[in-house]
Amino acid sequence: MVVGLVSGLGGVLFVASPGIVRGVSLTGAARTAPVAVVGVATAVLAARSLVNGLGDDAPDDGEGRTATAGAFPSPERRPRYDPPGTEFARRVDAIGWTDRRDAEPANRRELRDDLRDVATSALSRADGASPSEVETRLDDGSWTDDPVASAFFAGDLVPSLSASEYVRALVRGEPPFARRARRAVAALSKRSGADDVTPTPSADLRTAFEDEPAVRTSRYLPSREESRERESATDRVRGVTAAALAVGGLGIVTLRPGLLLLALFGITVSGYARAVSAPSRAVTVERAVSDSGPAVGDEVEVTLSVRNVGDATLADLRFVDGVPPGLAVVDGSPAFATALRPGKRASVTYTVEAVRGDHAFDPALVVTRDALGVRKRETLVDAETTVSCRPPAKPRSGRATARTTTRAGRSRSDAPGPGVEFHSVREYRPGDPPSRIDWRRKAKTGEFSTVAFHEHRRQRVLVVVDARTEAYVAWGDEADGGGGSDGGGDGEPVVQRGVAAADALVSRFRAAGVPVGLAALSPRSCRLPPGRGGDHHRRIRETLASHPAFGWEAPDGEVDASAAVHEIHRRVRADTRVIFVSPLSDDASVVAARRFDAHGHPVSVLSPDPTARTRSRGYESGYASLTRERRLRRLRAAGIPASDWNPSEPLREVMRDGRSRATTSG
Repeated sequence: MVVGLVSGLGGVLFVASPGIVRGVSLTGAARTAPVAVVGVATAVLAARSLVNGLGDDAPDDGEGRTATAGAFPSPERRPRYDPPGTEFARRVDAIGWTDRRDAEPANRRELRDDLRDVATSALSRADGASPSEVETRLDDGSWTDDPVASAFFAGDLVPSLSASEYVRALVRGEPPFARRARRAVAALSKRSGADDVTPTPSADLRTAFEDEPAVRTSRYLPSREESRERESATDRVRGVTAAALAVGGLGIVTLRPGLLLLALFGITVSGYARAVSAPSRAVTVERAVSDSGPAVGDEVEVTLSVRNVGDATLADLRFVDGVPPGLAVVDGSPAFATALRPGKRASVTYTVEAVRGDHAFDPALVVTRDALGVRKRETLVDAETTVSCRPPAKPRSGRATARTTTRAGRSRSDAPGPGVEFHSVREYRPGDPPSRIDWRRKAKTGEFSTVAFHEHRRQRVLVVVDARTEAYVAWGDEADGGGGSDGGGDGEPVVQRGVAAADALVSRFRAAGVPVGLAALSPRSCRLPPGRGGDHHRRIRETLASHPAFGWEAPDGEVDASAAVHEIHRRVRADTRVIFVSPLSDDASVVAARRFDAHGHPVSVLSPDPTARTRSRGYESGYASLTRERRLRRLRAAGIPASDWNPSEPLREVMRDGRSRATTSG
């Protein structure tokens, strides 16, 4: 603006007083260089304006990633849950061509060491061989008939390639080391009994790599915005401004006045966008649901109404409803656009499928634009609505009580006290009840003594649900809903299977009269100490349905498993039995279970298997199955009962007789 103002005033001065420059006659480079510099600088400003326009005000998806600039929220989609083994697939995908220059690339070394440990465990179990024998087979490549897979362990980290091999690798688009890693995982899975694992990535993995994450309305505005409203220019203005600068620069360089006049139109539009203000948000929002307390799997109709309460016509009104993360839209759309006269109302209706939990709607996003569409005002509007979906409570009956297999109830304590099993004899103390005096000893020796028995206590149980970010892996397939028996939708996390299992366990313990409590291993702290009674049981079920620790969105932040277990241990009795419900998706879950055991709690692990129900089993799913089986074996070797549960099967089949079939066979 300063350069333009100075040059404009200089031009007016030269036109008004031609004699000022009469004695100056520029020729050659002295005449053309300033014009060329100004033209090139204008073109550079055009590119900069366009790049800045694409990068500014991009909404955050809540997971540290930035969505495409100008993209509207997509609340009709659930949060994206990565399929099992995605992190390993990212490590394989990160293997590049440039690290071939290093003699010992660290990322390749770590990947092979990790897979070598997995292979040793898997082959020892499959063949019954010792670890040293397995190591020998891995080194000489005799563990498989696939030469590509065997070369992963037997070959070099940076394979030597001939010219033809190098060309073929370039055509495939990946380094040979990464290809060998995928083939090795597929071969190991086959040796472990999984014949359906392929060395290629699954469709779900490709979707996770390529699909844009869903953007919620509550996180659409950048976190730096202090208010819930933002006014800005639209992308249309950014494009016009960039085009005007580019055309103006071209006109200066080519000395074509017509191009300068064409650029004047774009400059006028840009100036209008800076001078005019966006229409005010003079609207009210109302939301109504057909059923605020549906059953699992029911369809709920949502009607959203917006009314113009201002005095001016809203020429361009756009609206996106804040669908909760757990509810998937099965019919219609929560977004619409319209023009609205003063006092008029517009409505949109869509349908969602109910799933377990309390689902509070996010604020609705209202976007108003001026008639030319160059200025917009974005506002988040609250219309508090909650849909509460509860699974039916299981009735208490004698049959249910008889089936309960809690491995808890009454237990013998090492402390002496009242009971029926002999513990010890000690000297008589004033106040001891006469019934516990050893009268036979008194008759023989003349001395009083007191008999102590083993004290029988009613054992208490604490159900701990693994709800860390690492446990939010996808269960089932988006194609079939992945819902299981408790309802579903596209993209369900296996944590919800764990929550359903915790609900069933709590009901069983209550039916058996065992005091039971609840806790979450999560950044969102949740702890209910063991107790009994209908009110306590209802409080636990309400917590499972409504507490953020058991929600449909993965929590932000990490959890120190040892510290979290220690905090839970401090709040319960030392003899409390712990049932740890976890998909065992990482080694930290094993650490948590063993820490409970180290604190003296009798521990059992119930593990819903996220790899048990997949449409296409790529190499990443095979790796997840192998590592998870290894973690189960580590727990069982440490004396911790670990039940491997396919969530598509009834839970009672796993818990019957106090042990799962997997534990028995293991």
